[in-house]
Amino acid sequence: MTRMTTRVLAGAGGILVTIALALAPSVAASAHDYLVDTSPASGATQTEPLNQVRLTFNDRVLDLGGKGSSAILRVSTGGRHYETGCPTILDATVTAPVALGAPGAYTVDWQIVSADGHTVSGSYGFTYQPPAGTTAAPGSATPGCATGSAVVATAGAAPAPTSTASTSVPTKAAGDDNLGLVIGIAIGIVVLALAGVLILVLTARRKRPATDEAASTTTDQHRRLTSTDD
Repeated sequence: MTRMTTRVLAGAGGILVTIALALAPSVAASAHDYLVDTSPASGATQTEPLNQVRLTFNDRVLDLGGKGSSAILRVSTGGRHYETGCPTILDATVTAPVALGAPGAYTVDWQIVSADGHTVSGSYGFTYQPPAGTTAAPGSATPGCATGSAVVATAGAAPAPTSTASTSVPTKAAGDDNLGLVIGIAIGIVVLALAGVLILVLTARRKRPATDEAASTTTDQHRRLTSTDD
């Protein structure tokens, strides 16, 4: 490998490292936590009495104040709340105790601080149809946990049941939609940079034979001149 080629590769490597460092914060900023599983599942029909609601995210959920105080998890219907305590955060899982009331559509509203430090929120619904004779909790006009730092807006009526409580469809939180675009742009830039490196290397290799040929010609001419002088 020639010195020129080595210099070209070293310079290209520096350019790629610079690009990677410049894009890293943008990619990280777009990577908010998103919901991957819920219990009950979104749109499900819960046929058994329920004592907790559980949300699972793709990454660690931050517990800034300790004891789950930076998360909000509320279960409501008809303007009344049926969560009976504050959320608990364990790695990527957030749970809250509940005591449901009458059969019907319930809405789960949540808000967390994702692993990247940004606040994300969302909501989903499920239908509660317990066995006949199940005791209905009275609920409360106020949230069951008063330590939440923000108010989560109620999304409205829950969707019609479409599955059992054991399954759910992963959903992304707001703000994560641009992650694919950022990664695509980063890949495009890297490909262009690699193409530039290849062009520079090929150009350097083509110049090398031409230089060698010119040097050889100069040497031959010098030899002929020396021979003539003799």
